[in-house]
Amino acid sequence: MNESRDNAKAKEKGFVSILYDFFRSLKLTIFLLILLAILSIIGTLITQNATSGEYVQRYGANLYEVLEFFGLFDMYHSWWFSAILLLLVTNLIACSGERFPGVWNQMLGGMGPEGLTDALLKTLPFVEKLKGTGSKKDATEENIQSPLSRVFRTWKRVETESAVTFFSERGRFSRLGVYVTHLSILIILVGGFIGSRYGFQGFVNILEGESVDRIFLRGKDADIPKPIGFLVRCDDFTMTYYDVPEKERHVKEYASLLTISEDGKEVLKKTVRVNQPLHYRGLAFYQSSYGVLQEIAIGVEWKSNREKAVLRILEGDTLPVPNSNAKIRVLEYTPQAHTLGEGVQVAVFRPNQQPKAVWLFRGPSGRDQQKGEDFTMSFEGLLTREYTGLQVTKDPGVWIVWLGSGLLIFGLIVSFFFSHQRVWVRISKGEGKTPAETILAGTASKNRLAFEKTFQQWADQLRSRSQGSDECRG
Repeated sequence: MNESRDNAKAKEKGFVSILYDFFRSLKLTIFLLILLAILSIIGTLITQNATSGEYVQRYGANLYEVLEFFGLFDMYHSWWFSAILLLLVTNLIACSGERFPGVWNQMLGGMGPEGLTDALLKTLPFVEKLKGTGSKKDATEENIQSPLSRVFRTWKRVETESAVTFFSERGRFSRLGVYVTHLSILIILVGGFIGSRYGFQGFVNILEGESVDRIFLRGKDADIPKPIGFLVRCDDFTMTYYDVPEKERHVKEYASLLTISEDGKEVLKKTVRVNQPLHYRGLAFYQSSYGVLQEIAIGVEWKSNREKAVLRILEGDTLPVPNSNAKIRVLEYTPQAHTLGEGVQVAVFRPNQQPKAVWLFRGPSGRDQQKGEDFTMSFEGLLTREYTGLQVTKDPGVWIVWLGSGLLIFGLIVSFFFSHQRVWVRISKGEGKTPAETILAGTASKNRLAFEKTFQQWADQLRSRSQGSDECRG
């Protein structure tokens, strides 16, 4: 019984060990980074969050079903993309957790009470032995510290029965550079996740002189209105053109003067240009487009009392007809419809009835198509109005991403341009006829070739100082 339990525990421990080795693998890190790069390229090539009609027209019905099944039309919000990011986070934590304790001990270990032992000496990559008489200990110690003091200013001294050891180091916190980099990546991923889950990107078109209290989010098959809790008014829309002698004028810049109103009070006014957004209550309004809307004047005359009203409708909008259960929508305006001249196509909607399309022209033309209705419509005129197109975004994780990006730059600078360098100098006391011996040892966490050259220069300086002291004593 006990043996079976031991076997089960051993198998469980073996499985956990395999799983831990998998998550801490550097190969997994490289694979995930390459995979994310490939997916980002795919997300750039495939338009995200467009309508299903656009996708069917572009890829065909069969390929559309396949791409929709794998969630490639909104891949950054898909479960599998979040799973890849979670796997990368787990991998970074596992890699850091495995190596961090050893690095921390190296960073804070310094030198023990035994000084530079022979066992430690065998592990150090750079070692130089210098022989001297050692008759004047203070002078020897001064000769040792002087050439190194420009680089290593603080020294720790440990004296044992057989030797005196000096130890100094610099840049020990540079060992944390790689972990700062790992932490910054985690922070960026967390900020991106928060932005994708709790942020949004929408749009709104505002006619010059009018206000809106909602924006629109692009849905799969229709735009979704979203209230924003305050009013945005377009006070003025301007365009400037390049001053070139050509027939076609090319737009140089377009800008919108926006006013934010809340609770009946104007709280903010700013001119929005491309790459110069307006920020308010976590929302950013970017100048993204402009255009012209046709405001159609439709005359409605009731047959019962011959009263007439004029409804002003933007092309594509729907309005209810007063004193009626009908609604009308302007489908299309054209300056030349067939041979009848300027006209507009209007759709009439009634409950439990099929929509009815009617062409209206200047004058009485088209009224013969409106038989059976309790009112008649006429085309009264057209007003062209400019509008500004604004992109509206909310990203609550953007400051977290900026923080992570700053840490990333800092971590990379520390990792690549700073090194943890340690130096030991051991001066043996010498006994009887045994001459004193000075050993210079050192190590560097990075850029060892440059450190080796500098280390050799220190050794040569110490050797020349030692020889000069012996000549003076002689």
